[in-house]
Amino acid sequence: MAETEHALLELDSDQRAFLDAVHAFARNEVAPRARRIDADDTFDPGLVSKAAQLGLQGMVFDDDGALDPEGYVLAHETTELLASYSGAAALAVGVARLHAHLLNRFAGPEARERWLPGLLDGTGFGCFCITEPHAGSDVRGMRTTAAADGDDYVLSGEKAFITQAPVARFGIVLAKLEHTERDADMRAFVVDFDQQGVQVGGPEPMLGFRGVPMASVVFDGARVPAANALAVDGFAGMFEGVNLARLDAAAYALGFIRGALRECTEYLRERESFGKPLDRHQLVQGALGEMFADYLAARELTLSAVRGFSAGQGGDATLISAAKLTATEAAMRCTSKAVDLLGGSGVHLDYAVQRFFRDAKITQIIDGTSGIQTLMLGRAAAGLDWSRSVPARPPS
Repeated sequence: MAETEHALLELDSDQRAFLDAVHAFARNEVAPRARRIDADDTFDPGLVSKAAQLGLQGMVFDDDGALDPEGYVLAHETTELLASYSGAAALAVGVARLHAHLLNRFAGPEARERWLPGLLDGTGFGCFCITEPHAGSDVRGMRTTAAADGDDYVLSGEKAFITQAPVARFGIVLAKLEHTERDADMRAFVVDFDQQGVQVGGPEPMLGFRGVPMASVVFDGARVPAANALAVDGFAGMFEGVNLARLDAAAYALGFIRGALRECTEYLRERESFGKPLDRHQLVQGALGEMFADYLAARELTLSAVRGFSAGQGGDATLISAAKLTATEAAMRCTSKAVDLLGGSGVHLDYAVQRFFRDAKITQIIDGTSGIQTLMLGRAAAGLDWSRSVPARPPS
């Protein structure tokens, strides 16, 4: 699989040159650090800053700072490229773009002016706070509340497994207004983390995406100016963010398959058994063929979903769920095959395939588990609304 062909994309010469530059960055800057980032489980802000110098965090914006629909497909490709060398690097860039998208779409001018520049130049980090200890996929079961108090809201509650919380300067926080009933109205707020009412826990030891810290966040009387409420219904607005996060998860997963194929083909070409290179054995070729087919099918579906998202209105939630499910399940199958193909080396920490395998497992869980995606798709196929705010789209 030629890394610079960017199959399935219609690109002009400038876009191809840009992707070649991103690939060079991934190969020369990301790859040499990937093993250490994973082993030490340490965040690398310098690498994020280098990515920003290429414009990776801001590529969904045009020259005037407005969201650029054409940028999303190219952004998806860069995410996949980074993930084929390091899930941590891809995640750090992906969440910065997600936060920038939400701020640009829904935040007031003060919040945009304060937080967007740092996201785009790689010097400031945020986090997206939805999951709670008692409310993961069941978003309406959340207990975090925002009570009006004069010109402010006062936040109380706890969020869990929040990506980048330990290094974040602000969070986009989803909360219920006033009470915790399931049907309570929700709003999202841009919350400054540098205040007494915000307590961020220590980094959690995770199986995958090591090097991008996750932690709990407790809000105990944190004050938020009313002007920092996002200008959209909380549940619907956050679902646009969730859809974008799911597309990113699919991109990470595709990157892991891509990386696993690269590592496998290089390894199998150099090793011999029974008098010939391993990649000349039909069973090995069959396994590689299954991996490549998985990659191509999941990539085509995901690109279709990304193009739909770039057209506006948050994309087709059903197609995005299908892409997320298909890509992440494929990544788990393919990285498991890669570990098997490398034998003892496949479970050795000096070889990248075991890292892709661990990271792939995380993509099945984040931003809506595979089980939840299956449930939503099943309800869509039956013509049922699986969300009060986001209509299912069954086949016609």
